[in-house]
Parts: sequence; C-alpha cells; structure tokens
Amino acid sequence: MRSQINPHFLFNSLNVIFALALEKKENTTKAIVQLSDILRYVIYDSNTEKVSLKNEIILLKNYFEFQKFRHQNSDQIKFMYNIANDDFLIYPMLLLPLVENSFKHGVKGDIENTFINLNITQDDDKFHFLIENNYTENGSDEDKEYSGLGIENIENNLKIVYPKSHFFEITKTETKFMVSLKLFANEN
Repeated sequence: MRSQINPHFLFNSLNVIFALALEKKENTTKAIVQLSDILRYVIYDSNTEKVSLKNEIILLKNYFEFQKFRHQNSDQIKFMYNIANDDFLIYPMLLLPLVENSFKHGVKGDIENTFINLNITQDDDKFHFLIENNYTENGSDEDKEYSGLGIENIENNLKIVYPKSHFFEITKTETKFMVSLKLFANEN
C-alpha cells in the first residue's frame, strides 16, 4: 500500500518547474519547495506504520498547491477540511493516490467544466474523505487500459489495513466521479 507517487506526476512536475523557470516566474522557488516537501514525505516520512492526520493534511495541501501551478483555472480546485484531532492516526499514503487520480483523470476531461473538490472531516474515532472531480467518458486508450487499477489496489489494501473498519464507495455519473472513504478507528 505504501505506493510510490506516480512517475508521470514527477515528470510532469519537473516540466512545470522548467516552464516556470523559463518564464522567470516568481513562483518557481515556491514550486520547487512544494515538490521537494512532497517527495521528502513520500520517500522518508511515510515509512512508518501510521502517521498523524496533520502530516497527511500537510502533504495534501502541498500537493494541491503544486497542482495549481499546472492548471489555469485553479479557483475550481478546492480543498476543505475540519479536523478535531490532528494526532488522529491513519495509514500513510492512503489518501494521495485518490487525490492524484482526481487530478490525472478529472482535469484531462472537459476543460471548461474542470473541478476538483476535496473535503476531509475527522471527529471522535471517525474519519471521512470525500473527493469529486469532473468526468467524461473520453480518454486515451492508455487511460482505459489502466483505468481502475489504482482504485482496485486501494480497495484491496483497505481490506488488509482496515478490515471491517472502513467504507469505500465510488459514484460515477455522466459528469462527475466521486470517491468516499470512511475509517472507523475504534473498530480497528
């Protein structure tokens, strides 16, 4: 489950930084720091059985901020959270693949109606992660060939890491793809 960040993300990220540097944008150094923080967390800090929700939120915030450099219409990318206990523990790198998936597949679709909404709540022993993005049936043959593998891996790993203490649901309409993940810590 301790999946590595998608290699395409790394190559695309380097291209973003390269483009920012060519244009001599002021945000170049900020983008480099954010990418560095993401990679440091993925490589070093997540190498443990559980991590605090606070650290996972920081990772996701860095990821969202970095992605905004790549997308023109960043006001349609929203990340909200309401956390009662920053020290709530979850399995590391559980959430990033779901967020990465939203950016990879959602932003590729209908450019005019692109959106990503992430909402995380945690109270008592309950955790809820809800992400939604725009969706179209259009996609490359490569996307269709590998579509669903990441989700399938997450589902299988949830059964191992959170047996009988999770809820995972995918909802797909003509225009929206939504993933809901709930963890119940007291049952684990």
